Order: sequence, then C-alpha cells, then structure tokens
Amino acid sequence: MIKFFRRIRQNLISKGKNVKYFKYAVGEIVLVVIGILIALQVNNWNEKQKQDAEFEIVLEQFYNAVKNDTEAFNAYENRIDEQIKLIDTLLIKPESFPIELLPHILGYLAVEDINNYISETNHHISNLKYNINNPKQNELSKQITSYVNLINKKMDLGLVDRINPLFYEIGIAEPSWNFNEIVNVNGIDNYYSQDDYSTLYDLVRTSRFQVILKTLRSYKISYLSTASNYYADGLSIMKLIKTYYPNVKLLYQDVGIIGTSINGYDDVGAKSTPLIQTDIENSIWEVDLYLKKGTVKFRCRDSWNQNWGGTSFPNGTAETDGDNILIEEGNYHIVLNLSENRYEFIKVDEK
Repeated sequence: MIKFFRRIRQNLISKGKNVKYFKYAVGEIVLVVIGILIALQVNNWNEKQKQDAEFEIVLEQFYNAVKNDTEAFNAYENRIDEQIKLIDTLLIKPESFPIELLPHILGYLAVEDINNYISETNHHISNLKYNINNPKQNELSKQITSYVNLINKKMDLGLVDRINPLFYEIGIAEPSWNFNEIVNVNGIDNYYSQDDYSTLYDLVRTSRFQVILKTLRSYKISYLSTASNYYADGLSIMKLIKTYYPNVKLLYQDVGIIGTSINGYDDVGAKSTPLIQTDIENSIWEVDLYLKKGTVKFRCRDSWNQNWGGTSFPNGTAETDGDNILIEEGNYHIVLNLSENRYEFIKVDEK
C-alpha cells in the first residue's frame, strides 16, 4: 500500500504536476491525521470504560462497607438510647427493677464499644482513584474520603469505666451484659447471692453512685449524638454512590445461622448452618430449620466480624452485633433480608 502511494507521488512529480502533487500530499496528510485522531478517540474511550469499570468496583466495595457502618451505628444508637433510659430509671426509681437484675443492668451500662469501632472503609481507601477527566468522580471521591476520615477519628471524651471497678471494690463478680438474654432466660438467680444483691442495691442509692450515673449519662448523650450523626452520614454516602452508580449491589457471602437452638456456638465447636440466597438483588437469604428453645444469631463466612442479632421474635430488626435472638421451639422457614435489615421466623404450619 505504501509503495502504491509512493508511485503516485513520483508519477505526479515526473510529469511536472506540482499543484496536483501538493493537493494530493495535503489530502494524504489529512487522512493520516484523521486516522490518528480516530485511533486516539477509540483509545480514550477504551481507557474511560476501563477507568469507569474500576471505579464502579471500588464504589461497590465502599457501598457495602458503609452499609455495615450504618448498621453498626444504628445498633449503637439503639443501645445507647436504652442505656440512657436505664440510667434515668436508676436515678429516679431504682427499686422499680427486680433486685436480681440490678447487677446485670449495671454491667450493661458499662458497655461502650462505639469508640472501638473500625470501619471496613479503611481497607478500601487506598483503592479510591481521582480522575482529572471526570469531575463527578472526583467530587464523589472527595466526599467518600471525608466520610472515611470522619468516622475513623476516635472520640476522646475521657470516658472511664467507673462501674465495673465498683464490683471489684465491694467484692462482687463482674456480670454479663447481654441484657436481652439476661432478662428473658431463667436461671440467673443463682449467679449472685442475696447479700450481693443487697450490697449493690445499697450502693446504687448512695450519693457517690448517683454522681457516677449522672456523669455516665452525659457521656452517653454525647455518644448517642455521634452515633446518630454517623448513621445519617453513612446513609448520605450510600445515596450518593447509588446516584452515581445505580446498579451497585449489596454483597454478602456465605450467610449462616448459629446458636444454642441448633448446635451451640463456637465455644462447643459449632459451625454456622448455611442459608440460601434466594434474591441476589435484595440480598434475601432463606432456610427451613427445626429450632430448639434457645438463641441464635446470623453471621457471614462463619465469622463474628459481620453478624446480626435482634431483640424480638418471631420477626424484627437485624442489628449488627445485636443481642442473641430468643427462639421458641418449632419448625421454621427463616428469612433474612439484609437490604432492609429484617428477619422473620415463620412456623412451617403457618406458611
């Protein structure tokens, strides 16, 4: 092909047709330039498609990580709100609680793990890229980065555990804090002696302990506000990602159910019973099981890094790191909807 065009040029020159040669040369240059521009355009388009695909993968990672954040902060919000209500009752009318629940309520008030929360967004921030040719991508990346920096900034409110040391001070064992299970499961009466209950009851009514409770309440209110704000921020980021990438999906793997209602927990070497994903788009998982009277929780990949519990039965809100779900014996069709954070235990004969 090159030899063909070369012969044309040589033929025009040899015949003295310089004007025609010049026009031909210009035309040839124009064709070459057009070809180069088309090639560049195709290459740029391919590169943009590649960058968009890579960014969408990162967005999906963040979308799922932020979803976990919102679940965690919503659970913290509910827990702290419950703790504040318990403190208010202890300050006003401590005798309204059954005396055998008092040590467990105090232990529950000492729980404060929001400041120890580590978001999975930390693992993905290095994958977040900026693109000078895509202002919308850059703006979204900036907002995601700001969110990650915010929620991973530890709050230093000076909260010191002042309740559990009191148990040691008066010679009483530190209690369990799984309040939902404590309130509903029989057999806790033998955990403490009657003298222990009386000692704690007298302690709660002292002015010293009243000051501790009031101080603790002020810290809880600060944490409640933070959890609420973080929850709202997470929902906003998820909405921004969904707007930019409408096809983004929630990704959960190997969801299972575990508990004393089946074969026990990890302490007896039990493994999660797998659930079947019946709706990928809405992340719905289901299974039919016979359950004994006891408790269960849901979790991913046979690990407690990502788990859900709840405070109601047979249906309720699936809370990240929530309480063990109390189960009544029976055959159940179990449905876990992770897009709406809901679970339901449907008795088979009621389906």
